[in-house]
Amino acid sequence: MNAVSSELVPLRGGTSAITRQIRPADGAALTRGLARLSPTGHAYRFLQYRKRFTEPELHYLTHCDFVDHIALILAILDRDGREIDQVGVARCIRTKEDPQLAEVAIVLVDEWQRHGGGDALLRHLARLAWDAGIRRWLAFSLEDNIAAPRLLARRGDLVSERRAGSGAVETIYALHPPGSSPQTVA
Repeated sequence: MNAVSSELVPLRGGTSAITRQIRPADGAALTRGLARLSPTGHAYRFLQYRKRFTEPELHYLTHCDFVDHIALILAILDRDGREIDQVGVARCIRTKEDPQLAEVAIVLVDEWQRHGGGDALLRHLARLAWDAGIRRWLAFSLEDNIAAPRLLARRGDLVSERRAGSGAVETIYALHPPGSSPQTVA
């Protein structure tokens, strides 16, 4: 696994957090996070209700190579800078058919949504994806999920959108190069 630097993130309301690479020891945090999601949170992340992860799934989700499978945790810090809670995950997984395309997903536990953590996770993930040669993100979301497309649009330009059935939408975003803003990308 390639080493990925952590990034200090000031969240709205003054809470300190970091985005950092996911580690094998984060399986318990993923399990706790799953239990903290509302039914809407489950639907928005998994397109259905998800009761638990299997051991092989937890292994897959926490053992990333940071080339084809990149995943970050958003962790809340105490006043001394120690992690006290893991509240979000963002990941992208390169597709086999197109090495410049990766499926992207993000989830934050309900009580930490709308604090700026999702944007911080995707900003860090976009830089890592770009460095790994990924230029486009493929996302699946429910039609009524307006937050995920809004977050993704900050990191890339919408290339295509199509209905994928059962209320899901498949979108592709062309990533902005690191350091650019949507206004400066042609």
